[in-house]
Amino acid sequence: MRKKIGIIGGEGRMGCWFKDFFLSRGFDVIVSDYGTKLSNSDLASRSDIVIVSVPLLHTKEVIEEVKENMREDALLCDIASLKKGPVSAMKDCRSECVGIHPLFGPLASSLKGQNVVFCSAGKEGELTDFMKSMFKKEGAEIIEIDAQEHDKQMALIQALVHFANISLARTITLHEINDSFLTPVFRLQSLILGRVLSQSPDLYAELEIGNPYFPEIMREFEDQVRDLARKVEEKDREGFKEIFKKTSSSLEGFKKVAEAKSNEVLSVVESQPVRTRAARGASQIKGALTAFLGPEGTFSHQAANTFSDRHVACSTIRDVFEAVNSGRVEIGVVPAENTTEGVVSETINCLIDYPLKVAGSCEISISQCFFGDKEKVRVIETHPQAFRQCRRWVERNLPGVQFKESSSTTAPMKEERGEETGFIAPRIAGEVYDMSVSEEGIEDNKDNITKFYFIARDVKHPSSGRTLLLLAVYDRVGVLRDILHVFAQHELNLTSLHSVPSHLRPWDYYFFLEVDAVLNEKVTKELERYCSMVRVMGSS
Repeated sequence: MRKKIGIIGGEGRMGCWFKDFFLSRGFDVIVSDYGTKLSNSDLASRSDIVIVSVPLLHTKEVIEEVKENMREDALLCDIASLKKGPVSAMKDCRSECVGIHPLFGPLASSLKGQNVVFCSAGKEGELTDFMKSMFKKEGAEIIEIDAQEHDKQMALIQALVHFANISLARTITLHEINDSFLTPVFRLQSLILGRVLSQSPDLYAELEIGNPYFPEIMREFEDQVRDLARKVEEKDREGFKEIFKKTSSSLEGFKKVAEAKSNEVLSVVESQPVRTRAARGASQIKGALTAFLGPEGTFSHQAANTFSDRHVACSTIRDVFEAVNSGRVEIGVVPAENTTEGVVSETINCLIDYPLKVAGSCEISISQCFFGDKEKVRVIETHPQAFRQCRRWVERNLPGVQFKESSSTTAPMKEERGEETGFIAPRIAGEVYDMSVSEEGIEDNKDNITKFYFIARDVKHPSSGRTLLLLAVYDRVGVLRDILHVFAQHELNLTSLHSVPSHLRPWDYYFFLEVDAVLNEKVTKELERYCSMVRVMGSS
């Protein structure tokens, strides 16, 4: 008979992870949470296996609430990060019971290579063995340990490490950091700080305060900090080196592995710039120093002119992003999407790679002009895309003319050319290079439009407009349907949806969306049930 899994807190991130895990393996799954019709007690009475996946602070009270409703032939378990309290609360339960701690978060793509802790509550049986066996079959390592010993380990591995990182982050934020000086070690550490500070403060408060073994560990940590600080204050170099050498020798077997692995991580970090300092807002982009995809006289230049006449021309889209990220300019202008050519993948990839936001957008009608004497021209020199856009006009008006490819529409206009050479370029190119337009509007498609994004280091949250979202989804059947259902439930219109390869694993994709509204926190929280990452990229 197929087992029924009940998840209390099944709408939360870890609850959703386990719900999707069991559903994808053919189990019946029922869920109770805030707002569901099914109560926790009813779920307990109807399930073969009950998993309590609620905030750590409420785990014991939920176990107390439901254990009287458990059937004798069922299993009650929890997945909290601390185990002594929940396991103690289970001990007089009539059913099987066990404390479980998955040592991974909702970003994990599978159980393969993950560690899962089992803490006995004194009433294990066939269903407990079934859970262990299933997790092992999926590639997990099962660790069996006493609940008290588990929490002692967590005092070191979780509470101490998070405490140290939060303290480090607090100290760093007291000072202005120049990103030009970031060392490899600081870049690695800043990623850890960012990961820690993106988590729930409720969870971390409970990990620190709710672990009865952490105060002693914290005092030991304070002693070690004070001891090292005295060596620095007293300028005791030999004493400092002695502490360093002693600590280093205790990790002798790990150091070489750490060097190799950190170099692997840094190779990824180098290709995805890290910026730590607080960015200035981009609420005023009029007149800002602006980088655009050059050279001058292109449609990107025309888009930049819509709000500023202070420009820096860049040779690639990535160069524009780098100029903004480094603080060399305030705003960048990059092509995002064309009505005939589709999304500009390089721009989307750079939005993924750089910690920048979209501050707005504009649309430019792609209208091409002919520069030259139609009676004398024998060669047209321009970008291949511009030539394709005007092919029918060229065939009608300049039969037999040769095409010479250029890196851009305007590059050949900078050089001296004879009367036998003509050019296809935007009207703005004539203004920049002091050339007269012979004929304008020569494009075959009169409805060809390119959208340009204005990118900045930070933007104020808009009160109106479209929201740009980047989503990384959990890999399971039906996940895109569930995501789209969130927007449908809130009557939100999607104006654009693109899949973008993640470059992390083959056939792994991000989704880039434009939503015709400003999203509230409730919507993003609902999306997090199905997405390993929800990143608001700005507004257009």
